[in-house]
Amino acid sequence: MGDRHPSPRENRTRRARSGAELLLEVLKTEGVGHIFGNPGTTELALMDALSASSRISYVLGLHESVCVGMADGYARATGRPSFVNLHSAAGLGNAVGVLSNVAATRTPMVVTAGQQDQRHLFAEPFLSGRLTEIAGGFAKQVTEVHRLEDLAFVLRRAFRDAAAAPAGPVFLSIPMDLLEEETDATVPPATTVDQRAVPAALGDLAELVTGVARRRFAVVAGDEVASAGAVGALVSVAERLGCAVYGTPFHSSLVFPTTHPLWSGALPADASQMADLLSSYDRVLLIGSRGFMTFVYKDVWPLPEHVELLHLSPAAGDLGRTYPALLAVAGDPRATLEALAPLLDPLDPDEVAAAAAAVAGLSARRTAEADARADAAGPDLDSAGRMHPLAAVRAVLSALPPETTVVDEAVTNDPYVRAFHRVREPGRFLYSRGGGLGWGVAAALGVSLATDRSPVVAVTGDGSFLYTPQAFWTAVREDLPVVAVVLNNRGYLILRRILSDMRESGGPGNEQAPRGRSGFVGLDIAGPDVDLLAVAEGFGASAVRVDKLSDVGDAVSAALSARRPFLVEIGVAAPPQG
Repeated sequence: MGDRHPSPRENRTRRARSGAELLLEVLKTEGVGHIFGNPGTTELALMDALSASSRISYVLGLHESVCVGMADGYARATGRPSFVNLHSAAGLGNAVGVLSNVAATRTPMVVTAGQQDQRHLFAEPFLSGRLTEIAGGFAKQVTEVHRLEDLAFVLRRAFRDAAAAPAGPVFLSIPMDLLEEETDATVPPATTVDQRAVPAALGDLAELVTGVARRRFAVVAGDEVASAGAVGALVSVAERLGCAVYGTPFHSSLVFPTTHPLWSGALPADASQMADLLSSYDRVLLIGSRGFMTFVYKDVWPLPEHVELLHLSPAAGDLGRTYPALLAVAGDPRATLEALAPLLDPLDPDEVAAAAAAVAGLSARRTAEADARADAAGPDLDSAGRMHPLAAVRAVLSALPPETTVVDEAVTNDPYVRAFHRVREPGRFLYSRGGGLGWGVAAALGVSLATDRSPVVAVTGDGSFLYTPQAFWTAVREDLPVVAVVLNNRGYLILRRILSDMRESGGPGNEQAPRGRSGFVGLDIAGPDVDLLAVAEGFGASAVRVDKLSDVGDAVSAALSARRPFLVEIGVAAPPQG
């Protein structure tokens, strides 16, 4: 039955409540337990209302990027929209860098920012700004609320839109007078939306995935597999097909168990390398979006012309957007894969073993090659005595208890993290394909909060860490057992590599670029060096510096055992080019 409007008598007897109280009631009924924020004058009415509420915890961040990063990790760990409250145009502007990550990874999130009092907005007062315009490039929907009677309805819509496929952040600008004003309006009830749609062309999809030789077919899994809770369903389908499973380039969640013999790693983000790898297949099933994302431009199409694409996505707008498909279907990944599996003839045990052995052989060779490089590189130190990052990452991950959650913002060393982090359970790996720095440690705090304050390890670089070291203050305040492992190469090594390649090749797009240049401008974090231990300890965290490869494992184990915020700094060298 539809909602009815209350009678005048009911309106007279209902207690008047402030806009801030209405907002909190909506949050409670949406299952929100934490508000991530950094307040200002436009949020004081909300902070006052929170002082009388015991059901919602306010998690204070000292910088808005930390607030959004924590909310991102929290939403991805829970699978539900998180809530962020920022302050005016300046606070929203501070948050935009990490908000771009949220948009890229399609994290469901409701972001609000306080606007100045509407009664003098025409005069462009202090702290006013065009908030919806600032957020417009990074949010699915943007709205400025102008009437208190609309506030609860707009909030309900924001949570629904944030979770609807394709998921992502929704932004609301809320003038401060609406939070202070009182009304006897009711809060509309929440609506349960069932998004578990299965495409009508399921039979066609089943025929096409089985209508090609097993070793000439592969699955490419995107983050939507993880967000839909479809990892187990994908394992079932892959085992029936006996096919290799790849992650999309820069995939930001665990989309398939990295310990499974059919797991073949992430597709390379280099167009030439990706085309070479995919050329051995005749047909590929992509599940999700942005399946063939590349980094540096190359005059090569990453999906070879002969490869037929099958595409499944929960968002119809993803289909046919960049790559034409032999069959493109919109549907929930979990529901679709669960319905698809019974339509596929299961392989007999010998066929399953043979398929797994073929894929595992490739995986084993890659792992052996990586181990060999680590063993060879381990003893080699640069002139400053710093160790090879591959060996350092392997030592870090080898010291972790099984199924430890890792948040990866290692940037240059991300391939090593992906290669050596071996886990089975969904949710144990997080990355951000947005590329905005300063996300990792904050996201680890959100994951820990969402998982009953469980230990989380954030592997990051010194450049990334120094964007938002304030995250350690919140970690200490909330008593979260997050360990930040900082691989310190004293600069932006990935930029050094790309610039070196440009100088060697003549520049992107094969334009003629000056060759033979040496030295780098603006790419070093040195002169002065940053005392990372002092930074962490200044916020109340524990910290240790490791200079020997043989000490890395013990240092990481000790940091985890402490069950408190901890920084482990590892001095790593820039590996040789090539």
